[in-house]
Amino acid sequence: MIARHTLTYVGSRGVAAALNMASLAVFTRLAPAEAYGGYLLILSWALVLYGATCQWPKFSFFALYEEARAADQIGTVIRLLAAMIGLAGLAAALGAWLGIVAPPAAGAILAAVIGMMVFEGACEIARTRLEAGAVAMAIVLRAVLVLGLGIGVLLWTGRAVDLLLATALANILAALPPLRAIGVLLCGRGSWTEARRLLTYGWPLILSFAAAALAQTIDRLIIGQSVGVAELGAYGAFSDFLRQSFVVFGDSIALALVSIAKREARVGGMEAARPVLEGAARLLAVIAAFGGVFFLAFDDLVVTVLLGPDYRTAALTVAPMLIAASIFLMLRSYYFGQIIYFSASSRLDAVASLTLLVAIAGLSAILIPPYGIAGAAAAVVLGQALACLVFMIGDQTGIRMPVPWRDVAEIGATALGCWIVVIAIEASTAGRTAPTVILELVVLLCGIGAMAWRFDILGVASMVRRRRIA
Repeated sequence: MIARHTLTYVGSRGVAAALNMASLAVFTRLAPAEAYGGYLLILSWALVLYGATCQWPKFSFFALYEEARAADQIGTVIRLLAAMIGLAGLAAALGAWLGIVAPPAAGAILAAVIGMMVFEGACEIARTRLEAGAVAMAIVLRAVLVLGLGIGVLLWTGRAVDLLLATALANILAALPPLRAIGVLLCGRGSWTEARRLLTYGWPLILSFAAAALAQTIDRLIIGQSVGVAELGAYGAFSDFLRQSFVVFGDSIALALVSIAKREARVGGMEAARPVLEGAARLLAVIAAFGGVFFLAFDDLVVTVLLGPDYRTAALTVAPMLIAASIFLMLRSYYFGQIIYFSASSRLDAVASLTLLVAIAGLSAILIPPYGIAGAAAAVVLGQALACLVFMIGDQTGIRMPVPWRDVAEIGATALGCWIVVIAIEASTAGRTAPTVILELVVLLCGIGAMAWRFDILGVASMVRRRRIA
């Protein structure tokens, strides 16, 4: 079940990531850097508003979910999400009234928050009930709709606000498969008892998600105000691409393996969940180590293929730091961040998020004016590293996410060896040619395959052995 469940999520996320990269490549060619930067700027405000209002109920639901009370819990979380949308609407209206954003942008921001709430809420409930197929379908459908609707909008109007509205509509339409899968439970009655339980557990998440959302967008907001939206377009485009590459797979692992580990822990405690969580750690290590080597080796090719000419130079200047920041983000948000689901309190997440916000905001204010987007990238790397460290050493209850450090070190050493071989191949040739690129990719694939077989990642090696015996 673990292999099938995880491969369903990872496969759908992989397809969606490819489509999202295609969207990024098309959008950066259809929209000038200034227009795309404007889209990223208002999207950043939407993410802050969504994080401050709509994220905590669904994560509290996942942490406290019990099969026997499913209908009441789902009915309650739906009502809480509706109330949070009301608060988001008031905040958007206040922002327009104060002149922080233009009224059309405020409307688009609220629409984006509603779209994210519908999609993420439906998928969270469905994945908690292990409806892997419905969630996978929604993930792929959203990527298809964002690409199609985004192209249509950019060809029709080319406006940043309209592109954000198109993504909001894509989120709502893509939520239909998981909504159908959980349709019987959507009519559940709300419960004040369940609401109090969700709020008691989740109130620190209100602070932590608001802080995390602001922390992950504050660099873009400062760039947009002090450097310019054109620079923000290049910086944000490559950063978003890396998030699709790293975080999307870390998210898939969390969606699949942590859901299973949570179920095992409810039955047999953390010891029962340990094998699943250690498997997740190994898989994350493979993605982080070999993904990092791939982008360090081929960042010039990736940027050239992915982004338009207006974006390339700026993106290459920050590529190594954004790669490191994306790895830390994957580890913090989608592995170590899951510690909140095995603890009696979510306060540690609030501490990590506040650490992230203070570090990134402070360093961005210091580094962006003199160094531009390079200063922003440095601030993000250090902030993500500190927040990750909080999760690793900050829990005082004795609960620790199990990490097989020896295996992780072996995976890292293998990836480093592959990188050295790639560098040697490049140094021995007059320039990068198609045969050398193929040879370098083969080296990386051999390293990944060796580690996957060595540690039986996702049970694939065991499955192959069983079929040989049969």
